[in-house]
Amino acid sequence: MGKASVLMVIGFNMIFMALGFNIARVSTTAYENFIEYNDRSTALKIAQSGANMACSEISFTPNWRTGYAWTDYLGGRYKVAVSDLDSGRIKVKAESEFAEEEAVVELVLGISSFSKFAYYSVVEGSISWITGDTVRGPFHTQAKMTVAGSPTFYGKVTAKLGLTKSPSSSKPNFYGGFQKGVTIDLPSNLNPLVAAAGSGGAYFDNKDVWLDFKPDGKVVYRIGSATATPTTTTLSALAPNGVILSNNGSLHIKGVVNGKVTISATGSTGTDGMVFVDSSVTYNSNPASGASTDMLGIVADRNILIEDNANNTNVTLHASVFSRTGGVTAENHSSRPKGRLQLLGGMQQYQRGAVGTFSGSGTLASGFQKDYQYDERLYVERPPFFPTTGSYEVLSWYE
Repeated sequence: MGKASVLMVIGFNMIFMALGFNIARVSTTAYENFIEYNDRSTALKIAQSGANMACSEISFTPNWRTGYAWTDYLGGRYKVAVSDLDSGRIKVKAESEFAEEEAVVELVLGISSFSKFAYYSVVEGSISWITGDTVRGPFHTQAKMTVAGSPTFYGKVTAKLGLTKSPSSSKPNFYGGFQKGVTIDLPSNLNPLVAAAGSGGAYFDNKDVWLDFKPDGKVVYRIGSATATPTTTTLSALAPNGVILSNNGSLHIKGVVNGKVTISATGSTGTDGMVFVDSSVTYNSNPASGASTDMLGIVADRNILIEDNANNTNVTLHASVFSRTGGVTAENHSSRPKGRLQLLGGMQQYQRGAVGTFSGSGTLASGFQKDYQYDERLYVERPPFFPTTGSYEVLSWYE
């Protein structure tokens, strides 16, 4: 009995020793894993810090390409290389070392274009977003945003001066979130676009131009009046770099676009600097239905006007639409028949123009009900030489 007890004690001791050894080994491994994870995380944070500091340098000095040599930071070190890619993009590569760990962060920056916005304005005026209005992409205004009823916004909404609900019972649907205090200024001129039209584009000086786009990639244009002798050519032949511009003149447009083009009108008197939508303008290949390489930019120094004619009861625009000092508006908006304005692309304007009227309850009374759908390609693409914000944004981030 005594011998059995001794053997039992010895057996338990051996079991406890084995358990203790395993517990110690597990504890040691866990500690080593924690140290390795901490070192790896710290190395990544150092690389991220180097990349962020480089982005900050580029935001203040767009031509900065110096990068950083090995620099001590948080007990480790980092270096950053900055290089140019095509289409005005910039590559930033940040490498770091901490303890025995290394990390790499690579990102691509691109000049931010106003075409990325589904909707942008500087002045909203007394116009409200009402029940039935729909915006399916990024939204920004430099003014205070006013809503009546329950308009719907699927992208992120930013407003420099905040939000007003009128009536106070209004319940807008901000599915992408809402943020106030953000500021983004319009350019002071369209000179880069004018220069592009004069060098590789179609430049019409002191002339009004009528454009009729055809599904086969051709365009019929008239100079001086809608009844002038037409000229038919391919879009690529008329504007090899994709820019058609009337300097100190106006543009009238309609048709089906096959290709990539930006049309623009500059000027400040009479109808100069205005773009008139004579009828719907759509893509030959609709990006909402499948792959498409068609892309249109409509850029005006002043207003973009949807004319009141038999073709424009309901209007569809496939384009990113930009008005530098005016807005997008509908002729006779307070008396024309009720219809629908469908936009696939984006709308950026200095002052929000009226396209219809509504009753106090947010019900359409005349003009257009708005249905603005964002062309998601515009997150990373833009029509040729479309106006930019002048600052860079991150297009991709890999670590």
